[in-house]
Amino acid sequence: MTDDKEKKIIIKLDQQYSEVAEWLLECRSMGTRREYESCLRKFFEWYSSSLKKTYKDFMALDAKAVRHHGLLYQQAHLNDNPNSVNNVLVALASFSAYNEKPISFRGKRVRQRPDIDSHIFNNGDLTKMFDVASTKEKALLSLMTSLGWEISAVLELERDFLARLIERAKAEDSKFIYFPSVRKKTGVPRLGVFNALALEWVEKWLIESKDKAPRKRKPNKITIERPVSKIFDMTEEGANKMLKRLAKDAGLVITGRLHSHRIRSWVISNLSRAGWNEWQVKYMTGKAIPLQDGTYLKTLTEEIIERYPDAYQRYLCIKPEKIVQVIDEDVRKKLHEQDEMISTLIDKLRAHEIQPYEGSELQRTKSSETESLKAELATLKAEFEKLKAERKS
Repeated sequence: MTDDKEKKIIIKLDQQYSEVAEWLLECRSMGTRREYESCLRKFFEWYSSSLKKTYKDFMALDAKAVRHHGLLYQQAHLNDNPNSVNNVLVALASFSAYNEKPISFRGKRVRQRPDIDSHIFNNGDLTKMFDVASTKEKALLSLMTSLGWEISAVLELERDFLARLIERAKAEDSKFIYFPSVRKKTGVPRLGVFNALALEWVEKWLIESKDKAPRKRKPNKITIERPVSKIFDMTEEGANKMLKRLAKDAGLVITGRLHSHRIRSWVISNLSRAGWNEWQVKYMTGKAIPLQDGTYLKTLTEEIIERYPDAYQRYLCIKPEKIVQVIDEDVRKKLHEQDEMISTLIDKLRAHEIQPYEGSELQRTKSSETESLKAELATLKAEFEKLKAERKS
Protein backbone atom coordinates (compact mmCIF):
# COMPACT_ATOMS: atom_id res chain seq x y z
CA MET A 1 0.00 0.00 0.00
CA THR A 2 1.17 3.53 -0.79
CA ASP A 3 1.15 5.81 2.28
CA ASP A 4 -0.22 9.37 2.36
CA LYS A 5 3.23 10.93 2.09
CA GLU A 6 3.95 9.10 -1.16
CA LYS A 7 0.52 9.99 -2.57
CA LYS A 8 1.10 13.69 -2.00
CA ILE A 9 4.45 13.49 -3.78
CA ILE A 10 3.06 11.63 -6.78
CA ILE A 11 0.07 13.93 -7.28
CA LYS A 12 2.37 16.93 -6.97
CA LEU A 13 4.38 15.62 -9.94
CA ASP A 14 1.58 16.41 -12.32
CA GLN A 15 -1.37 18.18 -10.71
CA GLN A 16 -2.92 19.24 -14.00
CA TYR A 17 -3.39 15.66 -15.25
CA SER A 18 -5.46 13.71 -12.75
CA GLU A 19 -5.49 10.55 -14.89
CA VAL A 20 -1.69 10.57 -14.96
CA ALA A 21 -1.48 10.97 -11.19
CA GLU A 22 -3.92 8.08 -10.64
CA TRP A 23 -2.04 5.89 -13.13
CA LEU A 24 1.28 6.58 -11.39
CA LEU A 25 -0.19 5.46 -8.07
CA GLU A 26 -0.53 1.95 -9.49
CA CYS A 27 3.20 1.59 -10.19
CA ARG A 28 5.00 -0.75 -7.80
CA SER A 29 7.92 1.49 -6.85
CA MET A 30 8.75 5.17 -6.61
CA GLY A 31 11.54 4.69 -9.15
CA THR A 32 9.10 3.33 -11.73
CA ARG A 33 6.66 6.16 -11.04
CA ARG A 34 9.35 8.75 -11.56
CA GLU A 35 10.55 7.13 -14.79
CA TYR A 36 7.03 6.75 -16.23
CA GLU A 37 6.09 10.33 -15.32
CA SER A 38 9.24 11.64 -16.99
CA CYS A 39 8.64 9.60 -20.16
CA LEU A 40 5.00 10.62 -20.47
CA ARG A 41 5.95 14.24 -19.89
CA LYS A 42 8.39 14.02 -22.82
CA PHE A 43 5.62 12.69 -25.04
CA PHE A 44 3.13 15.42 -24.06
CA GLU A 45 5.72 18.15 -24.57
CA TRP A 46 6.31 16.89 -28.11
CA TYR A 47 2.57 16.37 -28.68
CA SER A 48 1.72 19.96 -27.75
CA SER A 49 4.70 21.71 -29.35
CA SER A 50 4.93 19.74 -32.64
CA LEU A 51 1.29 18.88 -33.29
CA LYS A 52 -0.22 21.91 -31.55
CA LYS A 53 -2.55 19.61 -29.67
CA THR A 54 -3.69 19.63 -26.04
CA TYR A 55 -3.90 16.97 -23.36
CA LYS A 56 -7.69 17.04 -23.79
CA ASP A 57 -7.25 16.26 -27.49
CA PHE A 58 -5.05 13.30 -26.62
CA MET A 59 -7.54 11.85 -24.15
CA ALA A 60 -10.20 11.92 -26.86
CA LEU A 61 -8.13 9.67 -29.18
CA ASP A 62 -9.01 6.01 -29.65
CA ALA A 63 -6.43 3.20 -29.27
CA LYS A 64 -5.50 3.18 -32.96
CA ALA A 65 -4.85 6.94 -32.96
CA VAL A 66 -2.79 6.75 -29.76
CA ARG A 67 -0.61 4.06 -31.33
CA HIS A 68 -0.23 6.17 -34.48
CA HIS A 69 0.90 9.20 -32.51
CA GLY A 70 3.32 7.06 -30.53
CA LEU A 71 4.96 5.94 -33.77
CA LEU A 72 5.02 9.55 -34.98
CA TYR A 73 6.91 10.45 -31.81
CA GLN A 74 9.39 7.67 -32.55
CA GLN A 75 9.83 8.89 -36.13
CA ALA A 76 10.54 12.40 -34.89
CA HIS A 77 13.26 11.13 -32.52
CA LEU A 78 15.16 8.65 -34.69
CA ASN A 79 18.41 10.46 -33.93
CA ASP A 80 17.90 10.17 -30.17
CA ASN A 81 19.02 7.30 -27.98
CA PRO A 82 16.76 4.40 -29.07
CA ASN A 83 16.55 3.08 -25.51
CA SER A 84 15.12 6.41 -24.33
CA VAL A 85 12.59 6.47 -27.18
CA ASN A 86 11.51 2.91 -26.37
CA ASN A 87 11.01 3.86 -22.73
CA VAL A 88 8.60 6.61 -23.81
CA LEU A 89 6.60 4.13 -25.92
CA VAL A 90 6.45 1.66 -23.02
CA ALA A 91 5.12 4.36 -20.71
CA LEU A 92 2.61 5.50 -23.36
CA ALA A 93 1.35 1.93 -23.86
CA SER A 94 0.95 1.49 -20.09
CA PHE A 95 -0.95 4.76 -19.71
CA SER A 96 -3.17 3.92 -22.68
CA ALA A 97 -3.96 0.49 -21.23
CA TYR A 98 -4.89 2.15 -17.93
CA ASN A 99 -7.40 4.25 -19.88
CA GLU A 100 -8.87 1.05 -21.42
CA LYS A 101 -7.20 1.65 -24.79
CA PRO A 102 -4.70 -1.23 -25.01
CA ILE A 103 -2.08 -0.83 -27.75
CA SER A 104 1.02 -2.69 -28.87
CA PHE A 105 4.13 -1.44 -30.63
CA ARG A 106 5.44 -4.93 -31.30
CA GLY A 107 7.46 -5.08 -34.48
CA LYS A 108 7.45 -1.29 -34.88
CA ARG A 109 9.81 -0.05 -32.20
CA VAL A 110 13.41 0.80 -33.01
CA ARG A 111 15.98 -1.75 -31.94
CA GLN A 112 17.48 -1.29 -28.50
CA ARG A 113 21.15 -0.37 -28.53
CA PRO A 114 23.69 -2.09 -26.27
CA ASP A 115 25.63 0.11 -23.88
CA ILE A 116 28.79 1.03 -25.79
CA ASP A 117 29.28 4.43 -24.18
CA SER A 118 30.32 3.33 -20.67
CA HIS A 119 33.86 2.75 -19.46
CA ILE A 120 34.70 -0.96 -19.13
CA PHE A 121 36.52 -1.62 -15.87
CA ASN A 122 39.44 -4.03 -15.63
CA ASN A 123 41.23 -5.39 -12.57
CA GLY A 124 43.95 -2.75 -12.84
CA ASP A 125 41.39 0.08 -12.83
CA LEU A 126 39.62 -1.26 -9.74
CA THR A 127 42.91 -1.87 -7.91
CA LYS A 128 44.04 1.73 -8.52
CA MET A 129 40.66 3.08 -7.42
CA PHE A 130 40.72 0.92 -4.31
CA ASP A 131 44.18 2.18 -3.36
CA VAL A 132 43.08 5.84 -3.31
CA ALA A 133 39.72 5.20 -1.61
CA SER A 134 38.75 6.04 1.97
CA THR A 135 37.63 3.31 4.39
CA LYS A 136 33.98 3.88 3.47
CA GLU A 137 34.74 3.83 -0.24
CA LYS A 138 36.88 0.69 0.12
CA ALA A 139 34.01 -1.02 1.94
CA LEU A 140 31.47 -0.11 -0.74
CA LEU A 141 33.78 -0.93 -3.66
CA SER A 142 34.69 -4.31 -2.16
CA LEU A 143 30.99 -5.08 -1.63
CA MET A 144 30.15 -4.20 -5.24
CA THR A 145 32.95 -6.38 -6.63
CA SER A 146 32.07 -9.21 -4.25
CA LEU A 147 28.31 -9.42 -4.81
CA GLY A 148 27.95 -8.39 -8.45
CA TRP A 149 24.51 -6.96 -7.64
CA GLU A 150 22.75 -3.83 -8.88
CA ILE A 151 23.81 -0.82 -6.81
CA SER A 152 20.35 -0.28 -5.29
CA ALA A 153 20.47 -3.76 -3.69
CA VAL A 154 23.98 -3.16 -2.32
CA LEU A 155 22.92 0.13 -0.72
CA GLU A 156 19.82 -1.46 0.84
CA LEU A 157 21.85 -3.92 2.92
CA GLU A 158 21.34 -3.45 6.65
CA ARG A 159 24.12 -2.85 9.18
CA ASP A 160 22.94 -5.63 11.53
CA PHE A 161 22.77 -8.13 8.68
CA LEU A 162 26.32 -7.41 7.52
CA ALA A 163 27.58 -7.54 11.11
CA ARG A 164 26.03 -11.00 11.55
CA LEU A 165 27.70 -12.24 8.36
CA ILE A 166 31.09 -10.98 9.58
CA GLU A 167 30.61 -12.69 12.96
CA ARG A 168 29.66 -15.89 11.19
CA ALA A 169 32.81 -15.72 9.06
CA LYS A 170 34.92 -15.31 12.20
CA ALA A 171 33.18 -18.20 13.96
CA GLU A 172 33.74 -20.47 10.97
CA ASP A 173 37.25 -19.09 10.32
CA SER A 174 36.21 -18.63 6.69
CA LYS A 175 37.31 -16.14 4.05
CA PHE A 176 34.02 -16.50 2.15
CA ILE A 177 30.43 -16.34 3.37
CA TYR A 178 27.42 -17.29 1.22
CA PHE A 179 23.80 -16.34 1.89
CA PRO A 180 20.48 -16.66 0.01
CA SER A 181 18.78 -13.53 -1.29
CA VAL A 182 15.99 -12.42 -3.62
CA ARG A 183 16.31 -9.63 -6.17
CA LYS A 184 13.68 -7.07 -5.20
CA LYS A 185 13.02 -5.84 -8.73
CA THR A 186 12.22 -9.23 -10.27
CA GLY A 187 11.72 -11.63 -7.37
CA VAL A 188 14.53 -13.84 -8.73
CA PRO A 189 16.44 -15.91 -6.10
CA ARG A 190 20.20 -15.52 -5.93
CA LEU A 191 23.20 -16.45 -3.78
CA GLY A 192 25.10 -13.57 -2.21
CA VAL A 193 28.87 -13.95 -1.78
CA PHE A 194 30.96 -12.05 0.76
CA ASN A 195 34.62 -12.49 -0.16
CA ALA A 196 37.74 -11.89 1.96
CA LEU A 197 38.25 -8.29 0.83
CA ALA A 198 34.62 -7.34 1.53
CA LEU A 199 34.68 -9.01 4.97
CA GLU A 200 37.83 -7.10 5.90
CA TRP A 201 36.81 -3.61 4.80
CA VAL A 202 33.11 -3.71 5.61
CA GLU A 203 34.03 -4.66 9.18
CA LYS A 204 36.47 -1.74 9.35
CA TRP A 205 33.81 0.68 8.11
CA LEU A 206 31.13 -0.66 10.48
CA ILE A 207 33.49 -0.04 13.39
CA GLU A 208 34.57 3.40 12.14
CA SER A 209 31.02 4.59 11.38
CA LYS A 210 29.34 3.16 14.46
CA ASP A 211 28.94 6.52 16.20
CA LYS A 212 28.73 8.71 13.09
CA ALA A 213 25.50 10.62 12.60
CA PRO A 214 24.07 10.57 9.04
CA ARG A 215 24.49 13.69 6.97
CA LYS A 216 21.58 16.11 7.19
CA ARG A 217 19.74 16.50 3.89
CA LYS A 218 16.87 18.73 2.90
CA PRO A 219 13.83 16.72 1.77
CA ASN A 220 13.72 16.47 -2.01
CA LYS A 221 12.33 14.23 -4.72
CA ILE A 222 15.55 12.29 -5.27
CA THR A 223 16.12 11.29 -1.64
CA ILE A 224 12.48 10.23 -1.29
CA GLU A 225 12.39 8.14 -4.45
CA ARG A 226 15.89 6.74 -4.00
CA PRO A 227 16.47 6.20 -0.28
CA VAL A 228 19.81 6.91 1.35
CA SER A 229 21.90 3.91 2.42
CA LYS A 230 21.88 3.52 6.20
CA ILE A 231 25.43 2.13 6.12
CA PHE A 232 27.16 4.33 3.54
CA ASP A 233 24.94 7.44 3.81
CA MET A 234 24.64 7.86 0.04
CA THR A 235 22.17 7.33 -2.80
CA GLU A 236 22.69 5.58 -6.14
CA GLU A 237 23.72 8.92 -7.63
CA GLY A 238 26.21 9.31 -4.80
CA ALA A 239 27.74 5.91 -5.58
CA ASN A 240 28.21 6.87 -9.23
CA LYS A 241 29.80 10.17 -8.19
CA MET A 242 32.11 8.22 -5.90
CA LEU A 243 33.30 6.09 -8.84
CA LYS A 244 33.98 9.22 -10.90
CA ARG A 245 35.97 10.79 -8.08
CA LEU A 246 38.02 7.64 -7.45
CA ALA A 247 38.76 7.25 -11.17
CA LYS A 248 40.00 10.84 -11.30
CA ASP A 249 42.12 10.49 -8.16
CA ALA A 250 43.59 7.22 -9.46
CA GLY A 251 44.53 8.86 -12.78
CA LEU A 252 42.58 6.40 -14.91
CA VAL A 253 42.26 6.93 -18.65
CA ILE A 254 38.48 6.87 -19.10
CA THR A 255 36.93 5.62 -22.34
CA GLY A 256 33.30 6.48 -21.54
CA ARG A 257 30.86 7.40 -18.81
CA LEU A 258 31.37 5.79 -15.41
CA HIS A 259 28.45 3.85 -13.98
CA SER A 260 28.05 1.30 -11.19
CA HIS A 261 26.37 -1.26 -13.45
CA ARG A 262 29.72 -1.71 -15.20
CA ILE A 263 31.15 -3.19 -12.00
CA ARG A 264 28.30 -5.70 -12.05
CA SER A 265 29.30 -6.39 -15.66
CA TRP A 266 32.93 -6.83 -14.55
CA VAL A 267 31.89 -9.50 -12.02
CA ILE A 268 29.78 -11.38 -14.58
CA SER A 269 32.55 -11.27 -17.19
CA ASN A 270 35.19 -12.57 -14.79
CA LEU A 271 32.97 -15.40 -13.56
CA SER A 272 32.64 -16.40 -17.20
CA ARG A 273 36.43 -16.20 -17.63
CA ALA A 274 36.77 -18.51 -14.64
CA GLY A 275 34.83 -21.15 -16.56
CA TRP A 276 31.45 -20.82 -14.83
CA ASN A 277 28.43 -21.88 -16.85
CA GLU A 278 25.50 -19.60 -17.62
CA TRP A 279 23.31 -20.88 -14.79
CA GLN A 280 25.98 -20.46 -12.11
CA VAL A 281 26.64 -16.86 -13.19
CA LYS A 282 22.94 -16.02 -13.32
CA TYR A 283 22.20 -17.56 -9.93
CA MET A 284 24.96 -15.65 -8.16
CA THR A 285 24.13 -12.26 -9.72
CA GLY A 286 20.33 -12.58 -9.64
CA LYS A 287 19.57 -12.87 -13.33
CA ALA A 288 16.45 -14.82 -14.20
CA ILE A 289 16.76 -18.53 -15.01
CA PRO A 290 13.87 -19.88 -17.13
CA LEU A 291 11.47 -21.93 -15.00
CA GLN A 292 11.83 -25.01 -17.20
CA ASP A 293 15.61 -24.93 -16.63
CA GLY A 294 15.51 -23.98 -12.97
CA THR A 295 13.44 -27.06 -12.19
CA TYR A 296 16.46 -29.25 -12.89
CA LEU A 297 19.16 -27.02 -11.38
CA LYS A 298 19.11 -27.95 -7.71
CA THR A 299 22.84 -27.97 -6.93
CA LEU A 300 23.81 -24.44 -7.97
CA THR A 301 24.55 -23.33 -4.40
CA GLU A 302 26.98 -26.21 -3.86
CA GLU A 303 28.62 -25.58 -7.24
CA ILE A 304 29.18 -21.88 -6.49
CA ILE A 305 30.55 -22.57 -2.99
CA GLU A 306 32.98 -25.07 -4.52
CA ARG A 307 34.15 -22.90 -7.42
CA TYR A 308 34.11 -19.33 -6.06
CA PRO A 309 37.39 -19.38 -4.03
CA ASP A 310 39.42 -20.31 -7.13
CA ALA A 311 37.58 -17.74 -9.30
CA TYR A 312 38.27 -15.09 -6.65
CA GLN A 313 42.00 -15.78 -6.47
CA ARG A 314 42.43 -15.89 -10.24
CA TYR A 315 40.06 -13.22 -11.55
CA LEU A 316 38.01 -11.37 -8.91
CA CYS A 317 40.60 -10.20 -6.36
CA ILE A 318 41.32 -6.52 -6.95
CA LYS A 319 44.33 -6.71 -4.59
CA PRO A 320 46.62 -9.16 -6.46
CA GLU A 321 49.31 -9.23 -3.76
CA LYS A 322 47.07 -11.55 -1.75
CA ILE A 323 47.64 -14.23 -4.38
CA VAL A 324 51.36 -14.31 -3.48
CA GLN A 325 50.52 -16.08 -0.22
CA VAL A 326 48.93 -18.89 -2.19
CA ILE A 327 51.92 -19.49 -4.48
CA ASP A 328 54.63 -18.61 -1.95
CA GLU A 329 55.50 -22.23 -1.06
CA ASP A 330 55.90 -23.21 -4.72
CA VAL A 331 58.14 -20.20 -5.37
CA ARG A 332 60.26 -20.99 -2.32
CA LYS A 333 60.71 -24.60 -3.47
CA LYS A 334 61.75 -23.54 -6.98
CA LEU A 335 64.19 -21.00 -5.57
CA HIS A 336 65.81 -23.69 -3.43
CA GLU A 337 66.13 -26.05 -6.40
CA GLN A 338 67.65 -23.34 -8.58
CA ASP A 339 70.03 -22.38 -5.81
CA GLU A 340 71.30 -25.94 -5.56
CA MET A 341 71.76 -26.21 -9.34
CA ILE A 342 73.75 -22.97 -9.44
CA SER A 343 75.99 -24.21 -6.61
CA THR A 344 76.60 -27.47 -8.49
CA LEU A 345 77.60 -25.61 -11.66
CA ILE A 346 79.96 -23.34 -9.75
CA ASP A 347 81.63 -26.43 -8.29
CA LYS A 348 82.06 -27.85 -11.81
CA LEU A 349 83.63 -24.60 -13.00
CA ARG A 350 86.05 -24.63 -10.09
CA ALA A 351 86.99 -28.20 -11.06
CA HIS A 352 88.10 -26.73 -14.40
CA GLU A 353 90.27 -24.28 -12.45
CA ILE A 354 88.09 -21.35 -13.57
CA GLN A 355 86.98 -18.68 -11.13
CA PRO A 356 83.21 -18.34 -11.51
CA TYR A 357 83.16 -14.56 -11.09
CA GLU A 358 85.31 -11.62 -11.99
CA GLY A 359 83.43 -8.61 -10.71
CA SER A 360 79.95 -9.50 -11.96
CA GLU A 361 80.84 -11.59 -15.08
CA LEU A 362 82.28 -15.06 -15.64
CA GLN A 363 85.90 -15.17 -16.86
CA ARG A 364 86.31 -16.02 -20.50
CA THR A 365 87.83 -19.39 -21.42
CA LYS A 366 88.70 -21.27 -24.56
CA SER A 367 87.43 -24.56 -23.16
CA SER A 368 84.23 -25.55 -24.98
CA GLU A 369 83.02 -27.51 -21.97
CA THR A 370 83.55 -24.55 -19.68
CA GLU A 371 81.78 -22.22 -22.14
CA SER A 372 78.80 -24.57 -22.07
CA LEU A 373 78.80 -24.59 -18.27
CA LYS A 374 79.05 -20.80 -18.28
CA ALA A 375 76.02 -20.45 -20.56
CA GLU A 376 74.01 -22.85 -18.43
CA LEU A 377 74.94 -20.96 -15.28
CA ALA A 378 73.92 -17.63 -16.84
CA THR A 379 70.54 -19.07 -17.80
CA LEU A 380 69.96 -20.41 -14.31
CA LYS A 381 71.01 -17.11 -12.74
CA ALA A 382 68.51 -15.22 -14.90
CA GLU A 383 65.72 -17.61 -13.98
CA PHE A 384 66.75 -17.40 -10.33
CA GLU A 385 66.49 -13.59 -10.36
CA LYS A 386 63.12 -13.78 -12.11
CA LEU A 387 61.74 -16.08 -9.43
CA LYS A 388 63.04 -13.76 -6.71
CA ALA A 389 61.30 -10.81 -8.39
CA GLU A 390 58.03 -12.78 -8.59
CA ARG A 391 58.29 -13.60 -4.93
CA LYS A 392 58.78 -9.96 -3.96
CA SER A 393 55.77 -8.83 -6.04
